[in-house]
Amino acid sequence: MTWSVAMRKSFAIVAGVLACGVGVAVPAVADDAEHDVENFQFSRWDLSYDVSLDTQGRAIAEVTEQLHAEFPEVDQNRGIIRSLPVRYHSAPAAPENISVTDEAGHEVPFEVEDEEGFRSILVGDDDFVHGPETYVIRYTLDDVMHATDQADEFYWDVIPSDRGQVIENATAQIRLDPELASALTGSAACYVGTPEDSQSCDLEFSEDEAVFRVAEGPLPGGHGLTVAIGVDPGTVTQPPERHDNFLLDVVPLLLVIAATLVAGFGALAVWAMVRRHRSDTSQASIGYGIPEQMNPLLAGPIAGKSHDPIVASILDLAVRGVVRIEETSQTSRWLKQTETKPVLRLLAPELVEDPQERVLLRGMFPELVPGETFDFPKDSKPFRHATESVIKASGEAVLERGYLVKKRHRGAALAGWSALALLIPATVLLIMGISRDNNAMGGISVLLGMVCLVLIAVCVTTHRVLTPRGAAVRQQLERMQQLMRTSDAERLEMLQSFSNAPRQQDDEGSYLQMYDRLLPYAVQFGREKEWTKVMATTYTQYNWSAPIWYPLLFSGRHGSAESALGAMLSSVSSAASTASPTAGSTGGGAVGGGGGGGAAGGR
Repeated sequence: MTWSVAMRKSFAIVAGVLACGVGVAVPAVADDAEHDVENFQFSRWDLSYDVSLDTQGRAIAEVTEQLHAEFPEVDQNRGIIRSLPVRYHSAPAAPENISVTDEAGHEVPFEVEDEEGFRSILVGDDDFVHGPETYVIRYTLDDVMHATDQADEFYWDVIPSDRGQVIENATAQIRLDPELASALTGSAACYVGTPEDSQSCDLEFSEDEAVFRVAEGPLPGGHGLTVAIGVDPGTVTQPPERHDNFLLDVVPLLLVIAATLVAGFGALAVWAMVRRHRSDTSQASIGYGIPEQMNPLLAGPIAGKSHDPIVASILDLAVRGVVRIEETSQTSRWLKQTETKPVLRLLAPELVEDPQERVLLRGMFPELVPGETFDFPKDSKPFRHATESVIKASGEAVLERGYLVKKRHRGAALAGWSALALLIPATVLLIMGISRDNNAMGGISVLLGMVCLVLIAVCVTTHRVLTPRGAAVRQQLERMQQLMRTSDAERLEMLQSFSNAPRQQDDEGSYLQMYDRLLPYAVQFGREKEWTKVMATTYTQYNWSAPIWYPLLFSGRHGSAESALGAMLSSVSSAASTASPTAGSTGGGAVGGGGGGGAAGGR
C-alpha cells in the first residue's frame, strides 16, 4: 500500500515537471521565430560609386554605402552583415580599405571574414542595438569594368537581392572620371526586381557632373537594383586574368593529355607482359586434376580468384581426412530456439606438411591432439591471427615456390617516368594559373592528372607474373573450373582423363575422391552452389555412403543431400567469417547579373 502511494506521488511530480517544460517550450519556440536577427528593415539605403582609371588604365571604384537600419526595441540584433563577392569576371574584386562609421563619423567596430567566395563585413560588437541606427561603410574595388564586344561596362549590382529586409527608399549615384565620361557610348540601363523577374527602371544622367542617378522604393526582401553603363571598347585596361593565356589555359591540359597517353601505352605494355606470361608453359607440362603440392591458399594467387580461402582451406583439410565436420545443437538464449553450429574435430594432423596449412591448423587446434574439437568462437585470437598470417603469407609463398616472379617492364617504366616528366610542368602551370577562372580546363586537367598518376604507378612498379611452372599450374586450375561448368557427360569424360593420369587410381573410388577433392576449389573459385548440386546428385545416383569428413550428409536433418551440403557450407562459412577478420548596358540585363551585389542581413 505504501509503495503504491509513493509511486503515485512520483508519477505526479514527473507529470508536473513535463507539463511545465511543455508550457515553457512553446513560447520559447515562438520567441525564437519572432526574434530572428533578420526581422528588421532599412528606412534608406544610399550608395555612391566614384569610378575612375588608375595609372595602368584599369577601372577602380571608391564606394560609400549609407545604410539606415530600423531595429526592434527587443534584444535581438547586434548589428548587420554586408557581404560582397571576392571575384568579378575571373579577376579578384574583393573590397579593400574597409571602414565603418556612424552618421556622425564615429568609428563603429566591425570584423571581416572570407568564406565561400564572399568577403563579409560584420558590423557591430556584442552589444545589442535598438531603434534607428546608421552605418556608413566605405571600401575600394578593383577592375569594376569588364570588356564585351560592344562596350567596356560597369555592370554592377548596387543593391543586393540576396537580402531578407525591406528597403523603404534606395538611391544610388555613379560618378565617372573625365576620361571615362568622355568615352560614354550613350547606352546605359537600370534593372529592379528579382533575378527571375526584372523590370527596367529610370536611370538619370547629369552630363555636367558625369553622374548617373537612380532612386527606387520600396524594395521588398529578395529585390535588388542593378546598373549597367557602357564606354567605348578598349577604354579600360583589363586585368591579366581576363585575357586569354594559351600558356596557362591550354598548355597544362595538353601536357596532361600527352602524359596520360604515354602512361597509358606503358600500362598496356604491362598488361601485355602479364598476359604473355600466363600462356608461357614452354618449360613445363600441363597436368590433370589437382596440381601436386597445391592447396586453396596457393591456388587463389595463382588463378587470380580467391572467393573464400579460409573456408576452402578448412574444407580441403576435411576432405583429405585431417579434420571432420560435425554439428552441435545449442539453444538460443533469447529466442529459445535450437540452433545448429558446425564443429571441427581433429583426426590426423600428421597428414599436413605444408607450413601455411599447419599455421591454420594450430590456430584451431593449438595442441594438435587428435580428437580435439574447434567450435568457431566469435572472438578467437589464435584463429584470427592464424587466418591473417596464412592469407598474407600465401602471396609470398607463391613467389618462394616458383609459381610467380616479380618483374618490371623496362619500356613501361621508361614511359612512366616520361609521363611524370610531362606532368610536373603541367602541375606548375596549373598552380600559376590558379587565380584564373578557367574552371573547365583546370578541372579536366586535375581529373586526368589523377588518372595519369595511377597509370604511372602501374608503369614504374614491379608486377607479379607467372613463371612457366606457374602458367602450367594456372591452366590446370582452369581445367578444374571448366570441369565444374560442364555437362554430366563431358564431366565424366574429363574425370576419366583425370583418373588415367599417372598419379590417380583407376577405380570407382577415384571418382568419389575427385568429386570431394574438388569441393574446396569450387568454394575458392565461387562455384560452390553448382558443385554442391553435382556432388549431391552423384552421391545419390551411385548410392555412396556419407563421406568420413561429413558423416551427417544423409542424416535427414537437412532434407536432401544437396540441402545438407549447402547448409554445411553456409554454416562453416558463416562461423569462419565471424571468428576471422574481415577487409548588360545595351539592354537584356537583369538584377543579379552584374558584379558586386553580394548579400546583406542582420547580425
